[in-house]
Amino acid sequence: MYSLVPANTDERLAAESVLDYVRGCLILADKGFIGGEWQSDISKTTGNQILTPKRVNQLQQQPKAFEGLLNSLRERVEGVFNEVQNTRRNLERLLRKKVDALCVHVAAKMTSHTLRIFLRQRFGIDVLTFEQHPVP
Repeated sequence: MYSLVPANTDERLAAESVLDYVRGCLILADKGFIGGEWQSDISKTTGNQILTPKRVNQLQQQPKAFEGLLNSLRERVEGVFNEVQNTRRNLERLLRKKVDALCVHVAAKMTSHTLRIFLRQRFGIDVLTFEQHPVP
C-alpha cells in the first residue's frame, strides 16, 4: 500500500490513509512521525506501533544500537528511491493524465527494481549489462 502526495503535504495525513489498510504491524518511520499522541492514536485505531528515531533534545532516547538500525534501514530505503528515480525513466517525468496510469507506472517501476535486485542476488545477473557476477 502506498500513497502519492506532493512534497509539501503533511506526511502523517498520507500515512493515516495507508495505515487504515495495515493492521497490527511494527512501522519504522522517520522523525516526521515523532509525536506520542499521534502514535498512540494510530496504535489504538490500527494496532500498529510506530517507531522513530528520537530528537537529541527528547528525554527518552532509543538505545544506540536501535538508532543505528533505524538509520541503516532509512539509508537503504532512500537508496532504493534514489536508484528508482535515477534509472531510465524518472518518476517525476512520467506525464500521465490519470491517477490510475501513474499508479500503474509507479507499481511497474518498483516491480522492475525488485526483480533487478532479485536477479542480481539470486543469480548474479546484472540486467542492465547482462553480465553475470559471482553470487555472494
